[in-house]
Amino acid sequence: MDELVPVILGAAMGAVIGYLVRGRWRDVAAIAAVIVAGVAATVASGEYRISWLYLLPDLAEAACGLALGYAGVTLRIAARVSSTPK
Repeated sequence: MDELVPVILGAAMGAVIGYLVRGRWRDVAAIAAVIVAGVAATVASGEYRISWLYLLPDLAEAACGLALGYAGVTLRIAARVSSTPK
């Protein structure tokens, strides 16, 4: 269950970034979101007490979640744009 936390946090942040952030700031916001989600998941699960190396898989899981959230928003926006009458 602890492995779903960074994916869900990353997906939520990816959706928000997809809606709100434009241009170059999107990359900066995505990197910051992955770091925040990974650290939050590592600390929340208590894995940091054993080793901070557990942060690395949490960062990867957060990045995958962010990509999924961003892709979902992008597809939703593209579907809405293509379905509007001209």
